[in-house]
Amino acid sequence: MTPFRFYLDWDLNCQFAGLIWAREKGLFTRAGLDVDLVSARLNPHTATLDLVLGGGLCAGCMEDNLIVRAAVEGRGVKAIGATMQDSPIHLITLADSTLRNLTDVPGRKIAMHRDGVHLLETVLTLHGIDPKRVETTVSGWTLDQLTDGSFDAVQGYTTTEPHALSRLGFATHLIPVRHHHLHPWAQMMLATDQTIAIHGNLLERFVTACKEGWKSAMTHRDEAADMIAAVSAEHGDAEENRRILDLMLPLIAGRHGLDRAVTTDPERWRRNLATYARFGMIGREPDYHEVVCDRFM
Repeated sequence: MTPFRFYLDWDLNCQFAGLIWAREKGLFTRAGLDVDLVSARLNPHTATLDLVLGGGLCAGCMEDNLIVRAAVEGRGVKAIGATMQDSPIHLITLADSTLRNLTDVPGRKIAMHRDGVHLLETVLTLHGIDPKRVETTVSGWTLDQLTDGSFDAVQGYTTTEPHALSRLGFATHLIPVRHHHLHPWAQMMLATDQTIAIHGNLLERFVTACKEGWKSAMTHRDEAADMIAAVSAEHGDAEENRRILDLMLPLIAGRHGLDRAVTTDPERWRRNLATYARFGMIGREPDYHEVVCDRFM
């Protein structure tokens, strides 16, 4: 059995249901792998990228734009598979808000995280909306300021904030932040060029087990919800986990269904890369194969 670490970019929770399933159901073991799913809370002051670069026989996951930036900077990493076909980053409004779509954003007060404000500005521009018409705050805000009306919308993950608000008695409405020319994946898996070159067979077995884990977890969501509740410090309520997994299903399946889980689309990658370069998120437009190793997908 080969020890293999996988560095998560968040706590072990519903966002990693497929990996939890693969571990608990022995899919990794049957692939000859002893996989350690390393929660981000165990390394709170070290970026996932640095953990992967210094972690030996390992891989990890983080937002795809961060992998693109690292690859362009010559850090020696590539994307090897997508955890989610669509990003769970959304604008969250209250259910009775008149803010229903991105076209309603001008003139509104929006609270964003620093890793999301450039994404929002770029997506608004692609939709023909002037970002300067939006009053954006990027630090020092809380969900309470959505419920008390201080903000019209806030950035959030569909797997976390809507459920925190639901527990407080507030129903929400979710607005995707994407465009045909900027359609990110989320929690993209990555590995170093060295690991890909030397341990390609191992990575193939790992990614295949992840794919089967996601297909099974999304097909058997009641069982997956219980399984996650037993191992997650953050998502310990099986009933709530089931609701989260229901929301995650379209993110995992994407437009092509669960049989295409973990895979990515080269043309979508190329559109994203061109947009990242055009809007200054990266210094130059890289070649697809400079950023992505798709042999495992």
